[in-house]
Amino acid sequence: MSAPKLHHYVPQSYLARFGRGDMVRVRRRCPPKTHLANVKNVAAETGFYTITDDNGMPSTAIEHELSGLEGRGLAALRRIDETGMPPAVGTDDRELLCLYLAVQMARTPRKRTAPLFGRNVTAYANGREVDLALMTEYLTRKHLGHPPREAEAQGAWDYYHGTRAMHGGNDPTHDEAVAVTLSSVRVCIPQYRARHWRLETCRKPIFLTSDAPLVLWRPETPSDAYQGFGLEGAHEIRLPVSPTARLVLVPGQGTSAGEVRLSRVNSCNQDLADSCEQVVIGHPGRHAALDRVQLSKRGPTLRFNTAPGIRKNPDGTEEPMGDILHMYTTRR
Repeated sequence: MSAPKLHHYVPQSYLARFGRGDMVRVRRRCPPKTHLANVKNVAAETGFYTITDDNGMPSTAIEHELSGLEGRGLAALRRIDETGMPPAVGTDDRELLCLYLAVQMARTPRKRTAPLFGRNVTAYANGREVDLALMTEYLTRKHLGHPPREAEAQGAWDYYHGTRAMHGGNDPTHDEAVAVTLSSVRVCIPQYRARHWRLETCRKPIFLTSDAPLVLWRPETPSDAYQGFGLEGAHEIRLPVSPTARLVLVPGQGTSAGEVRLSRVNSCNQDLADSCEQVVIGHPGRHAALDRVQLSKRGPTLRFNTAPGIRKNPDGTEEPMGDILHMYTTRR
């Protein structure tokens, strides 16, 4: 059997749950088009998980391992369909879906942006010295699409040269990027396990999904302009599981299920569209839900900031600790 070349960062079996057969309707950021697509051609890149084995040969072992998890995860999602409830605390399905969620969060191209940032800058420089002027140019023309603040250019420059110094003057490799993103999976599982799992349902099949279907959400705050948040700071962790149901993990214990208003569905669909990589996905026969969401040309972006750091001492006093680098990904 030949090794698979097109690797999915969102499972085909999951995407097919939102379509008819293997066909889904896709709406893109750029170009802003809506079209029908087979799930085998959605949320996939050639060689995305291919790494070099101990013999120096290309290996698709990660892709095969993920395929096994996807099959088990699909079975767990189908049991949610049958019961109308999320899996109970302590059950095998709950543990399996904790792993499924953690892997999904780690496996998208966005998660590789940070480890591959240096390689992309080096390729853009094409032999030129990567000084602050070039970094500013790269952020403006490629990464952000607008001129960065001085502190952001400095932060990006510090990160670029810092990571290269850690790798002997070289950029992290593709294999290292794959390894560092997937290494977060086991660390994050307790965050999913510790929450209350709620199944939100809607009579109309209008829940959308995307090529980055796991969405972290909290109310907007002024700090969104200069910092992000992760699993611990998320008020909700959302995963659409079908056109009529969505898992929502919130602080607390246990499980629950209930029908939600159309306004809630539409709001969450827009949050999902804001955070997608490139495409939002829906049922071929349900145009309205896809047409309703707004898609900007650019989605969430890795940002940098350099600012004075403050250390809090055990006695409650604070003291300066010099400039520190802060990295975060925008919500949209």
